[in-house]
Amino acid sequence: MSKDEVAVLAPAAHMPAHAAEHLFGNVADDWAAAEVWLAQVADNSRNASQETVATYRFHLAKLRWYVDQVGGGMPSQWSVQEVKDFRDFLANLPNYALSVKGARLGEDGYTPFRVKPAASSQADILRFVRAMLTAFHAAGYIRIHPMALMRSAKPRRIDVTRSVPTDLYDLILCSMAAQPHSDHARYQRYWRDRFVLIWLRETGIRASELAGAQMQAVYRLSDPRAVRTYWMMRVDEAHAKGARARSIPLTREAIDALMAYRTAFGLPALPAPGETQALVLSTKTVPMPIGAGHVKAVADRRYFGAWNAVSTRQAIYKIVKTCVQRAVSALQEQGRFADAAQLRKASPHWLRHTFAKGALLQGHDIRHVAAALGHTSIHTTMTYTEQDALDQIRAWEQIRPGTLAEDL
Repeated sequence: MSKDEVAVLAPAAHMPAHAAEHLFGNVADDWAAAEVWLAQVADNSRNASQETVATYRFHLAKLRWYVDQVGGGMPSQWSVQEVKDFRDFLANLPNYALSVKGARLGEDGYTPFRVKPAASSQADILRFVRAMLTAFHAAGYIRIHPMALMRSAKPRRIDVTRSVPTDLYDLILCSMAAQPHSDHARYQRYWRDRFVLIWLRETGIRASELAGAQMQAVYRLSDPRAVRTYWMMRVDEAHAKGARARSIPLTREAIDALMAYRTAFGLPALPAPGETQALVLSTKTVPMPIGAGHVKAVADRRYFGAWNAVSTRQAIYKIVKTCVQRAVSALQEQGRFADAAQLRKASPHWLRHTFAKGALLQGHDIRHVAAALGHTSIHTTMTYTEQDALDQIRAWEQIRPGTLAEDL
């Protein structure tokens, strides 16, 4: 057999091995192969939560839009250069790739790119592509991994400056309270938004964990040694990062915020065991079945408590940013432009950092703070306050007090 005949029979290096055996079975294309992989990721509950799969799907939508609209061939056929082309596309996202404001999936003007991705978001998308291609390669779907020689994007590093000082946090709450609550929906929204801000700050949970929680996540736990009963929040593995379920003690401020919010929505002040209603409720209602029909009047649905749910981290993010913007406007009116510029960057994750930093500086054991945050390593938790550096300072002061240079 000639070399030319061998070349015709041999599959191309970057072609998916559809004719050969691979672990994905009979799949039509890369997108079908990706679905098989994502289904397996979802099954591996020890390594991934529902939130991980949802994030992967969000990144997959971006990749697919790029392939469909920009070109470059299917990912299974990519070379190193085509990976770089996608990387450059993300870094310099053209305006035509941005979704029209308000457009939804399937509507004209919709794209999965709501904003131009920041550097950290670009790295997240590329890490997803690498994970997908790695799975393709491991399953025998592709023969050569186009990103094998490319350096992996570094994971995000925690920026210890990304926290909200106490005075600015208080200003956010005061600015919210100063807004008119002229109708019932605004009144409910105020107490709901206040609850969201306080819980993110007092528990350190992620926005996705708050959005995925139900009312039954709040429960009582008795301590037989202290002969006392405390309020806790359970973060289930379906919504916890890395599927690491955990329980978090609730402060009085957190439980008071929950009671005020539930009362505003016409619910008993404290949740009952087995209450499956979403923890974060929308002021909008959903159709409610009654007999052979549905309750259509909004006032009636409100009466029956047929509330919709705030069930995405994007919705939690929007709530926080709206509340923050009111405080930013107040700071600008006071001429505090530097504080306004800093606070404008605040997000739900900033409140998580604020919780961690505050708990550590108040003297909480770092292992307990790490457990509340869901960190697998205390080294991650230590970065919130530069704990190594603080330990050195305290040791130095104990042995040679007064010799270190202090800021006066």
